[in-house]
Amino acid sequence: NRLLEKISRRDAEIAQQNRQLAFAQSAEDKRKQSMSAVAHELKTPLAIIHSAAEGLQAHVAEEKRAHYLQMILDEAERMDAMVFEMLDLSRAEAGRIRLYKEPIALAELAQQTMDRLAEAAAAKQLHWTLRADDDTVALVDGDRIARVMTNFLTNAIRHTPIGGEIRVRVETTDRVVRFAVTNTGEPIPPEVLPQLWTPFFRADPARSHAEGTGLGLAIAKSIVELHGGVCGAANTPDGVCFSFAVDR
Repeated sequence: NRLLEKISRRDAEIAQQNRQLAFAQSAEDKRKQSMSAVAHELKTPLAIIHSAAEGLQAHVAEEKRAHYLQMILDEAERMDAMVFEMLDLSRAEAGRIRLYKEPIALAELAQQTMDRLAEAAAAKQLHWTLRADDDTVALVDGDRIARVMTNFLTNAIRHTPIGGEIRVRVETTDRVVRFAVTNTGEPIPPEVLPQLWTPFFRADPARSHAEGTGLGLAIAKSIVELHGGVCGAANTPDGVCFSFAVDR
């Protein structure tokens, strides 16, 4: 019996060590992928800054100087935003973000977020609506959840064709509150849907430079998971739906 107990303890220790090794290997693989993605994402703005600086150094015509200087400023700001979001994502994935939870009516928070983005939606002549259940209160960090809503809505505005429609829904069950944004437009290939939450992933690499830092959905997912919630993305008959659900 003592021998069997000893063998059992040893097997348990080996199993635990194997799990730790697998976790460490997975973390190392993610780190390598992230480093590769960061290097790739920084190449474009650095190349633009280098090209603009060379133009200024070559004493370009005076009327072009303002254009080159603006290019440098724009790309520097883009890299600054990318570094800030990378640090934020790193803190979120490590669980180092402190949440300040309080009862928040998510329907009201959604309306406030839509109001802030109304000008961007109007610029594309988009029609959007908000439908909400009566009681949408959840115990969340309002600022963090507002950031998730902003990300989903900005994403919807960006990918909805001119004159299209965005439908926002806040619904409740006995246990959770669900926020969903559905926009009309082209569907996402099914094999791509699970990858949307990966840092720097874009379904269309050719459009990567013009569309943010590529970290928004990854950060949104981390914030929701810190709340114990889940995120989802799915095609609909006339477009795409992004959603998250958190406990009440």
